[in-house]
Amino acid sequence: MSSRWLIGLACGSSCDGVDAALVEATGVGIDLQIRLLQAVHQPYGRDLPAVLGRVACGGPCETKQFALLHRLVGETLATAARQVADRACFSLQRVQCIGCPGQAVWQESEGRFLAALDLGMAAVVAERTGITTVSDFRGRDLAAAGQGVPVGAMADYLLFRHPAEHRVVVHLGGVSRVVFLRANGRFQDVVGFEAGPAGDLLDALIAHFTGGRETCDAGGKHAVQGRCLELLLQQWLAQPYFQRRPPKALPSHLFGKEFVTEVIAVAKENNAGRHDVLCTATHFVAHAVVESLRRFAPEYAPERVLLTGGATRNGLLWHLLQQQLPGVALERTDGWGVPAGAHKAMSSAVLAALTLDGIPASIPSATGAAGARLLGSLTPGSTTNWARCLSWMATQTAPLVMAYESENW
Repeated sequence: MSSRWLIGLACGSSCDGVDAALVEATGVGIDLQIRLLQAVHQPYGRDLPAVLGRVACGGPCETKQFALLHRLVGETLATAARQVADRACFSLQRVQCIGCPGQAVWQESEGRFLAALDLGMAAVVAERTGITTVSDFRGRDLAAAGQGVPVGAMADYLLFRHPAEHRVVVHLGGVSRVVFLRANGRFQDVVGFEAGPAGDLLDALIAHFTGGRETCDAGGKHAVQGRCLELLLQQWLAQPYFQRRPPKALPSHLFGKEFVTEVIAVAKENNAGRHDVLCTATHFVAHAVVESLRRFAPEYAPERVLLTGGATRNGLLWHLLQQQLPGVALERTDGWGVPAGAHKAMSSAVLAALTLDGIPASIPSATGAAGARLLGSLTPGSTTNWARCLSWMATQTAPLVMAYESENW
């Protein structure tokens, strides 16, 4: 079977830079198979992380500065795409398309009009690389009354499904997201949702306690020195969000700046040290994931939990998950050809490929959308590349869509 090559991009919730993955793809549509060729991380410029972090927390930002951020994130995305090809000694002219979701800075998951905002000009990526760029994957899902997350559930299905083993993919990024994959299941059987906070909460606490000198609790070294404040933990777990049935997405404000401020105030009142607070917060992340798996799991029990995301490097968090999931195999996605740091970028490449194949990638049982939708906005690359994409879409889309619809969506 002939191959095609794609680049996937992803911006971390920590606002530290862009991950890029160059992948080789065989097959089309729901038969797509992906192999990673190269992955790189491109840091943002010196002042960009702080400004993006402030905007993501709802801080003030002038319109002029906001527009500039949109452009600068786009430039970093483009640099990452070119760098991953250079590192692999691979010509950009051979790449079919680039998946480029942008830097998420806000998500409104409550109210009549669900909305999200991502920064990063796709036009800059297409201009700098000459490659057709597929962006804004969650926009169409939101327009169709979906939550917009986990919009990568279809990618997880294609990357990690197994013919004989029930699995759960747990992404421990800024928040924790879970995706249930039934053994030998169809994509219609996939269930996914956001379980609770993760890295964003832990990072905000350690940044406060260290005056910004540390941006994460590396390995959980601070948290492991403390004790879990059980009363505080139970208060946090009593949040109504954890009782809501999926599909659901964690509102940006729920465990954001105000929650962190409140946690610190309560800690002072109870003479709790920073190690105790970090320990309790790490227990909170683990309990939120495990309780979600138990409360909202489909009728089958998972045999394997695959972990990805930056928070997998937190040793205490890993230990707590192992402790609370006895008898379940727990491992990183690295062993299945998807390095934890490249997972989101590889997912972007998969979503871009599905868009060109004409396959709707939103899964209503995961995002809550009114129906399956084609995802992404296309920004043409060079004339030659765009002609190749048009030719591909013309020859692949019709038969694939008929086969897809025959799966009785």
